[in-house]
Amino acid sequence: MRHDRLVLTLLWRELLAGLRSMRRRDLAWIGLGGGALLAYAIADIVLALHMAADTLRQAQALWTFGLPAALLGLGCFAGSALAGLCLSRAFAPFLKALPLSLGARRRMAAVAAFSIGGPLAMMVAAAVGLGCAVIAKPLAPVWGLGAAVLFATGFGTAATWRLLWDLDMMRIGTAALAGETSGRRPWLGAFDRSTPAWLSSWAWNLPAGRIRPSWRLTGAAVLLGVAASLAAAASLLHRNAAPAAMAALTGGLVVFMLSARFHPLGSPVLRTAPLGFVRAWLRLARLPLQLSVTFFALPASAALAAEPSAWALPVASGLWLLALNGAYAVFAAYFMTAPFVAALSFLSAIAYASYESLEYGRTVLIGFAALVLWLWHRARQRYRHG
Repeated sequence: MRHDRLVLTLLWRELLAGLRSMRRRDLAWIGLGGGALLAYAIADIVLALHMAADTLRQAQALWTFGLPAALLGLGCFAGSALAGLCLSRAFAPFLKALPLSLGARRRMAAVAAFSIGGPLAMMVAAAVGLGCAVIAKPLAPVWGLGAAVLFATGFGTAATWRLLWDLDMMRIGTAALAGETSGRRPWLGAFDRSTPAWLSSWAWNLPAGRIRPSWRLTGAAVLLGVAASLAAAASLLHRNAAPAAMAALTGGLVVFMLSARFHPLGSPVLRTAPLGFVRAWLRLARLPLQLSVTFFALPASAALAAEPSAWALPVASGLWLLALNGAYAVFAAYFMTAPFVAALSFLSAIAYASYESLEYGRTVLIGFAALVLWLWHRARQRYRHG
């Protein structure tokens, strides 16, 4: 019996179950409010494109290098994220009882990933084609088709690579379990044993704090380390604290977003325990916050050494890092089982608030703070009442 569409069916059922679990009033607020904000954002983008139409049409570097690179990067990011999501469903624990080989599970994940990637490529083609039409770029449909091809190329390459070589989801044998239960002390033991114990390890599916090395973990560490080193070197060479301070803020936020996982908040095991929402939320955010602050300290120290008189810049960056980490932790707690959706929503809200602040000033931050408080309230209610 073929199970090629099983992962796609699971994702569709999860989406429907998530929508049904929300109250109609919340759905109405999200639909009407989100639709109004989206329409307003589209209108602003159209006006901005009209005003900069002549400049955009004449920017050859943008059309030759910038746009293709952005589309390829977007496709690679989307392909890797979707392939990882589909692999996690293909190797879900409740599917272990099915007589499915590794090849069959990989095929199920591939069918789901590329089935979702097709509509995404069409959306990219429509967005680029309409944007070219707005600025009166010649051959707008051709540009849209080329954008779809570039996005599909990046998507297919990244998704195929991850489906073929992502071995983290495929280590289900007894050899891996034996290696995890060896006599070595757990790496996270000193950071993850406070009450409730091993909560961060639970969030990352790490047995008792034992970290499993992977190419993704190594690659992310190398990439972030190189970026921080370059920014620190630039600040020290030019005696300017700004590059290292900005790298510290950006890198610290990226580390927190990559390491924060809040799906245990939806587990009945945790919700029925005598543990309040605030304590569970803080406990899940503790280890990612420690990693974020550790990364921040390295470039921030270089910024302070490069320009001691500008000490307020790294201090302000640290305060902004704490605020942004807290805001993302609220988004991640609300979208507890979908970290990709949480990151996308958080970045979209930050980008929209930053854009509107150029016109209305910092009063826009009040709206962003209100959104964070509302998400906090909804996540707390869901934790208490399911």
